[in-house]
Order: sequence, then structure tokens, then C-alpha cells
Amino acid sequence: MPINKSDKTELLQKLNELLEKQSQFQQAINKLQREITQLKFEETEAEPAPVVEKEVQEVAETKPKEIEQIIRKHKAEQHSPQASPWQRSAISSEVEQFIGTNLINKIGMAVVIIGVGIGTKYAIDNNLISPLVRIILGYLVGAILTFFAVRLKKEYFNFSAVLISGAMAIHYFITYAAYSYYSLYPNSVAFILMVLFTVITVALALYYNRQVIAHFGLVGAYLVPFLVGDPDASVVVLFTYMVIINSGILFISTKKRWKPLNYLAFLATWVIFLSWFVSKDYNNELGTALTFSVLFFLTFYLVFLSYKLLLKEQAQIDDIPYLLLNTAIFFFIGITALNMSNLNDSYGGLFSLINAVVHGFTAYLIYKADVKNNLFFWTVGFVITFVTIAIGLQFNDYYSAILWSLEAAFLFWFGRSKRIELFDYLSFALITTTFIITVSNWVSVSYPFYGNSISEIFKPVFNLDFLASVIVILSFSFIYYTSRKLVPTKERILGWLNTFNILFPISFLIVLFFTFYTEIDLYWNNIQVYTSYQPNNDGEWVKVYKQLNQDIFDFKTIWLINYSMLFTSVLAFVNFKWLKNTVLNAVVFVMSGFMILIFLGSGLAAVGFLRESYLNTDLPANYDINRFHLLIRYVAYSFFAILFYSTYRFSVSLFPNKNFIKVFEIILSVSIIWICSSELIDWLSLSGSTEVYKHGLSILWGVLSFILVGYGIWKQKKHLRITSIVLFAGTLIKLFVYDLTNLDTIQKTIVFLSIGAILLIVSFIYNKYREVIFGKD
Repeated sequence: MPINKSDKTELLQKLNELLEKQSQFQQAINKLQREITQLKFEETEAEPAPVVEKEVQEVAETKPKEIEQIIRKHKAEQHSPQASPWQRSAISSEVEQFIGTNLINKIGMAVVIIGVGIGTKYAIDNNLISPLVRIILGYLVGAILTFFAVRLKKEYFNFSAVLISGAMAIHYFITYAAYSYYSLYPNSVAFILMVLFTVITVALALYYNRQVIAHFGLVGAYLVPFLVGDPDASVVVLFTYMVIINSGILFISTKKRWKPLNYLAFLATWVIFLSWFVSKDYNNELGTALTFSVLFFLTFYLVFLSYKLLLKEQAQIDDIPYLLLNTAIFFFIGITALNMSNLNDSYGGLFSLINAVVHGFTAYLIYKADVKNNLFFWTVGFVITFVTIAIGLQFNDYYSAILWSLEAAFLFWFGRSKRIELFDYLSFALITTTFIITVSNWVSVSYPFYGNSISEIFKPVFNLDFLASVIVILSFSFIYYTSRKLVPTKERILGWLNTFNILFPISFLIVLFFTFYTEIDLYWNNIQVYTSYQPNNDGEWVKVYKQLNQDIFDFKTIWLINYSMLFTSVLAFVNFKWLKNTVLNAVVFVMSGFMILIFLGSGLAAVGFLRESYLNTDLPANYDINRFHLLIRYVAYSFFAILFYSTYRFSVSLFPNKNFIKVFEIILSVSIIWICSSELIDWLSLSGSTEVYKHGLSILWGVLSFILVGYGIWKQKKHLRITSIVLFAGTLIKLFVYDLTNLDTIQKTIVFLSIGAILLIVSFIYNKYREVIFGKD
């Protein structure tokens, strides 16, 4: 049967290992025989010779470890009266054996290599010998180590492996020094020699089947340039040297599965490269940085993939940090190098897209190889991440918001439809990013009214901000629809699902609300610009009035409040009609209460300022007064009425607890009283009255309190009756504290009689309908 070369090599290697074990076994037998002959037994306890021979025969058939145990047993029996616990311990022998046969030789070789480096550096600094002699002596040291390694290989295999590894490291060092510092070799010769030494080192590591050779010969070679001088003097040579070393690591790591070798090379390579990249010697060498960072990244990436695709290694805990670090370091170097060369705006997106393509091709290979682990999803995650970064670097904020929202929608749908949890998390990360940039876009269309000029005017609705926000709304709507149709059932994602079902709707509502809110704000800001600014020859709008038109700001406030009340009303209807979400219903109720407070506070104050402007005859020319200053209040009242109706009809009715209805009726009563008071003040102001806030308000509050208590008695609503009593109390406080100090005698008489009469009537009603109100005693 024919045997190929690789099979022959493997058989020879096994034969070599068996011979080594045989040698160790023979040494143990010899040692045991010497121990037996040295034993001095007393003649009465002496055993016959055949028994000893039989024991030797049995020992010969045992394993080496058992032989060592027998030796230790005989020693313990011989010296049992004097032996200490430490001497009887097997651990001490094992530790001593490890230090003496394994650790010391490696430390010694490292010391020899460092000594060669230090000695060479000393010779260089003091010019003791010529450069040629230095190089020859270096090669001679390597040759001597090689000679002893070959001679000792048969009997001292491990020690020989350490010697040969040190010899190869020295050959690397000498070749590098001869070319880089003394120019004894041309570029081609140095390159060929280092390739040759790499091949030899790879062959020796495979032949000896010892990872230590690769450690000394390859990874150890990274540190050699630092022993003889400045490695940054010729970074191209240094990095080319490192690329050759890494190519050997790629082959060895795949062939022998020596992952520690790969990790040490990974650490040494990137530490050396980054130390140069962040130093003052970098000098914006973009080509060098990109070329060698690509080579290093691909080398370690291929090593990683070789384990997963060629060797079919299962996913391990150290895989993801390794992959993340390699990818992140490479991307950091590339983006930083482009930015330092002022090319990030032009090529940053392209660089990110190239990263995405590389990982995308890797994901395709993993998919075709049918590797059954999470490596495929992590690689796809890298693709998505770099595509997202490429969009942010290549496009402005408006287009980025559009593309990111579409990407988030696609990922969410794909993840839910294919039941891939990773895409759920990635899509939410994109949703968060889209939300942040959308908020940033809203701020970008505001004007700096505190300054004297405005550089750019945005058209309401017909601007990129609005277009981007609308597309974000459509994407978020699709995500919300998908989330309701495709609900994951795995237990481990349920916690995340609860978080998503809270955070996403909140983000969606904020985007939906402020998209149109921003456009209304922009519309009135544009009117302010056209009213108080004028364009100059450079296209800038320069302020021509020292005082801006405050009426425009009041109109803007009213319309923003109107829109907010309408939005809340529509949201209540949509939830009642289709969504039927109890959490959203609670949100609507809180929003309604908040909008009512804003309207009663800021809204009514704004319409009051507009009324005062209407009555003011001394205003700047940038003010335009018309009847709409007065009529706007009734438009606001209509929106306020819609809010109250929708809240009661579509929100309060969904609450099983009836206390919400009571709270709503109290708020409605207070709001009606507040609005009626505002109307009275408005009409009294228009009539020219000087006592707007005096007796008229007191009488109005008394009448409204009377009506409210009557309605509370009629409908058996205790909470309304208590509200009317509180209003009566407030009226009396105002009557005695404020009205008495500002009214003449006739006015005081009218107010006190009116309020007193109302109170008596209320008391009479309470007495008449006592049984209806409180029940029979």
C-alpha cells in the first residue's frame, strides 16, 4: 500500500515519540536497579534473589509514572525514621522536575537571546568591532546553538527543542540587524533570508511538535528589533518583517491548533503597531498605516476563520473578544488615519463599507460551511454595524435618519420573521440611534433670535427635516405593526420584550408628536423673520427692529397648544378604536391633564397678551394688529372642548375605577370657572373698565359656585358639591382680603348682598334637600 509524504512524516513523528518514551523508561529502570543494590537489608530480613529478579521484571512491565512511584516508595521505606513530610511528598518532586527539566531551559534561552542583543548593542554603541564581524558572530552563536540542539535531540528532546527555537530567534535578529542597521544586504536578499528562516522555523516546529519553538522563533522575534535600536527608524522594514512572521503563524496555528501562539502574536503585533501609530513619528503616513493594518487585520482574521471553518472548532468564550478587538483596532486605525489626513469626509464611509463587505463575505463563507454556532450571527452583526457607520459618515443627518430608520425596520422584520434574537437587539440599537439623530434634526431648523442675523431660512414642510421625520414615522409604524403581529415566545427574550414594549412606543410617540410640532414652530418663526428681519446682499437676514414682535410668539404659543390638544384627542380616539392599550390609555389621561394645565396657564395668558396688544395704540411698525387677536381665543376654546370630549369619551370610560370620572369632573368644573373668569376679564377690558379683577370676579365666582352646588345636589355628586364649597371659600377670602380695600361703599354693598344672597340660597337648598343629599336619619 503506497504511503504519501504526510503519512510518512506522521508515522516518523509517532516513532520518535515512542523512542523518547523508551529512553525515559530505560533510564527509570536503571535508576531503580541502582536504588535496589544500594539498599542494605539485614540478613534476617533478606529476600531470596529470585524474588528481587521477579520484582525487577514486574517493574519493567509497569508505566514510567508507576516506576517513579515505586522509587519514591523504596526511598521512603529506607529513610522512614528520618524522612520529613516535605521529603515524602510527591508534589515536591514533580515541581522540581518541572523547574529543572522544563522551566529553567526556557528561561536560560531567553537570557541567552537577551544577552546576545545587549552584547550586540554594546558593541554597536562603543564601535568595538566592525558591523560585518558583529553579524558573523551573531550567526555563529545561532549555529552553535543549532549544533548542540541536533546533538542532544535524541536523548534530550525537550531541551533540544528549546535550543533550536532560540537559534532561530537569533537568526531572525541577525538578519534584521544586517539589513536595517548596517545595510549589508539588499532588500531582496534580506527578504529571502527572512522568508527562509520562517520556513525553517515552521518546519522545525512541526517536526519537533513543540509550540515553544514557534514562540521563540516567531513571537519572540517581535521583540528583537527593540534590543538593538529604534524600531521606528524604518517602519516599513519592521512591519514587513512582522508580516512575514505572521504568515508563519497563520500556517502553524492552523496546522497544530496552537492558539496561545496566535494570541501572543496578536498582542505583540498590535501593541507595536499602535505604539508607532500614536507616536510623534507617525507623520501622517497614511499609506503605510493602511497597508500594514490591512495585512495584520487579515492575517489574524484568517487565523481565526481557519479554526472555525477548516478545523470545525466550536465557539469558545475567547472567540468574541478576539474578534471584537481585531475588528475594532483595525477600524480605529483606519478612521483615525483618514481623519488625520483630512480625508474622513471623503473616504470614511467607503472605508466603513469595505469593512462591511469583508465581514459580509466572511458571513457568506460561514453560511456555506454550515457552521452550527453563533459566529455567523456575530459576523452579520459586524456587517450591520459597519453599514450603519458608513451611512453616518457618508451622508448628512437628514439622509442618515432616513436610511437608519429603513434599516431598523428591515432588521426588525427579518429578525422577528426568522426568529433571530440578535436582529431584535440590533434593530433597537438602530431605533435608538435614529431617534437621537431625529431629535438633533429638529434642533437644526431653529433660528438664533438672540443674534443680529440669521444665515438660512427653512421652508415649513418642504424641508429635509420634515421628510426625514415622516419616513422615520412610517418606519416606526411598520416596526410597531410587526411587533404586534410577530411576538417571540422564547422565555429568555420575554424580559427584553417587556422593556421594548415600553421604550419603543414612547420613542414612537415623541417622534410622531414633535415632527408636526416642529413644523408649526418653524412656520411662526419664519413669520417672525419676515416681520423683523430683512435680507442683505450676502443672503443673510439682518435684524432691523430692536424689539421682536411678541404677538407672533404669542400666536405660536397658542397654536402649539392647540396642536398638542388635538394630538392628545386623536391619540385617545385611536387607542379607543384600535389599539385598546391600557398603558397608553393611562398615558393619554396624564397627557390630557398636562395639556389642560398648560392651556389654563400659558394658553389663556397668551390670548390675554394679544388682547392687550389689540388695545395698545403705541406699538412698533413690525406689529400688525387685527381682529384675530381677539377671535383666536375662541378657536383655542374649540380645541380645548375637543380635548375634554375625547378624554371623557375615549379615555376615562376605559378605566374600571370610577374615581377617574370624579377627578375628570372636578377638573372640568375648575376649567369652566377658569375660562369664564378669563372671558369676564376680557370683556371688561374691552369695555374700558378699570376694575377688571374686583367685584365682577367675586360675583361671577359666587354664581358659578351656586350653579355647581345645585348640579351636585341634582346629580348626587358629592365631589362637585365639595368643589363648590371650596370655590365659595375662595370667593369669601377674595371678598374680604382684596375687594374691601379697592371698592367704594356702593360697590361693596352690591358685592356683599349678592354673595350673601347666594350663600343663603345655597344653605336653603341644602336644608330642603337634606334627605336627598345625606339620606334619612
